[in-house]
Amino acid sequence: MSDARERQAESSVAEKKKRRGGKERFEERSLLLADDEDAPSEVPNPDVEALRALVDAADCQCAPYQSVAVAAVQILEKALRYEREAAEAALSLGQQEKMSSMVETADQAATVLRDTLNAQGHKVMHLCSKQVAPGADRESEESQPWWFALSNALEVLEQGTDQMTSLTTGQPAGSAARELSQLTAQLLRSHHDALLLEAEEWIS
Repeated sequence: MSDARERQAESSVAEKKKRRGGKERFEERSLLLADDEDAPSEVPNPDVEALRALVDAADCQCAPYQSVAVAAVQILEKALRYEREAAEAALSLGQQEKMSSMVETADQAATVLRDTLNAQGHKVMHLCSKQVAPGADRESEESQPWWFALSNALEVLEQGTDQMTSLTTGQPAGSAARELSQLTAQLLRSHHDALLLEAEEWIS
């Protein structure tokens, strides 16, 4: 009888240890999961990643791609200047952070595309930059009130979107040049819509 009680007691203790051990392992696992969820992770920008995927898969040396890429870089860099102006004139930290994020996206996109230009593409870029009249962007370089800086950025983004959309219609369906113009127009449009929302919130 004594032996039976001892075996029962040992079995009971073993079962408690098993349950306790399982609980501890579960708690440790839960803590690890919590740490993983709380750990900061860099979220890639979908617009820039789409452009990277395109240039990785496309024939970037073909003339149609180079032509569209040159136009896209020029339009993105012009938009970038005006977005920087709007970011510097922001009325709040929240606005400034949102605008800075857009500036970073446009800058990354322009860099990705500029890196795919061949010697001829860089030559065209150089010639185009020389054709810009001195002082043409003087107004955008001067410090302006937020509303004017925002309005200028909206206008440039709208013009850029229209230009890239027009380029899209002139490219063969399924071509890298057509996809590039579509992706660039999409990025510009998303920035335009985001700024338009800022303007509407400010007015209301």
